[in-house]
Amino acid sequence: MAHLVRRIAIPFLIVIAGLVLAAVLATSRKAPPRTAKHNPGPLVEAVAVHQGTVPVTILGDGTVRAKVSAQLVPQVGGRIVSMDPAMTAGGFFKAGTTLVTIDPSDYELAVEQASAQVTQARAQLEIARANAEIARTEWNTLHPGQKPPNPLVVKQPQLDQAEANLAAAKAALATAKLNLSRTKLSFPFAGRVVSKTADIGQYVPPGQPIATVYGTAVAEIPVPLADGDLAWFDIPRPGTPSSSGARADVTADFGGRRRHWRGRVARTEGEIDLKTRMVHVIVEVAHPFRPGSAASLLPGMFVSVAIHGHALRDAFELPRSAIHAGDTAWVVHEHHLHIVPVHIARYDGDNALVTSGLKDGDIVVTSQLEIVTNGMAVRVAERGSGHAAPDPGARR
Repeated sequence: MAHLVRRIAIPFLIVIAGLVLAAVLATSRKAPPRTAKHNPGPLVEAVAVHQGTVPVTILGDGTVRAKVSAQLVPQVGGRIVSMDPAMTAGGFFKAGTTLVTIDPSDYELAVEQASAQVTQARAQLEIARANAEIARTEWNTLHPGQKPPNPLVVKQPQLDQAEANLAAAKAALATAKLNLSRTKLSFPFAGRVVSKTADIGQYVPPGQPIATVYGTAVAEIPVPLADGDLAWFDIPRPGTPSSSGARADVTADFGGRRRHWRGRVARTEGEIDLKTRMVHVIVEVAHPFRPGSAASLLPGMFVSVAIHGHALRDAFELPRSAIHAGDTAWVVHEHHLHIVPVHIARYDGDNALVTSGLKDGDIVVTSQLEIVTNGMAVRVAERGSGHAAPDPGARR
């Protein structure tokens, strides 16, 4: 009996002792200290901005065209007897080169005939002068000191007619020589042939175009721009040389390469485009056509134009992504974001030029946030990593 009591009592006592020990440990344990959870704010990208002089560039596009374009039109008719080798599509020619020669035979004969008429008229004038002198001498002998009652008495009308005939003959000779010179067709400028519609042996009437050419001295590019852009660069006044216009860089992809030309703003066209309400600014490029080179600036080529405008003083150049709501920027100061109103003088490509609202050295946020409050905590990411950078300093 005693043995049975011990077998039951011992496990019971062990359980009681364990419970007592657990209670003692539970009451002696200290609670961990409570700490406030710190919210470091979202991670943002930002740039440090500095005040300075920022050059303004006005960007645009346009299609190249020749400044001088003309048609080769004969002023006299005849059969074409010769053509310069340049008279083919794409051919280059120099100023004054005889491109086409019309058969001059008829016009040479006309010159000879007109020359003979001049000789004949000059002889008739000499005879008329002699007759008039004889008539005047006879009148003075018979009627000394008296004025002839009629010019016919001293043969003055015959003299006047002879002088007029000589003048007409000289004019006819000049016309014949002019027509003869017009049998040789040329241009007073260097150029390139676009197309021709006649060839050797063909008869061409006067006034019918036989070729189309353009001058190679200057190419021009109409660049459509908003009227507000015109205030940012120099446009030559009428009558002033185009060298006073703003510089322009012209680029185009041609022949498998990116090619570049230098030009200048020459003028604006005389009217605003009624459809786009844009002003066409004319950029001229001197000597753009290089014979035998793939780097020629050809008419019809689509190009990009960058016009060098005035420099903007005391300005900040920011990425467009740093401008929010059209006229505010987010500036980080002591790990907090501040919404700052700014004045944007101009958007220049992918950048915004700000003239007020910022201070030199400000850290401006360039990333986008869905929810923004003034004074919210943020972390500035180091460029090229996802790690937060230390706050570079306070906003002055």
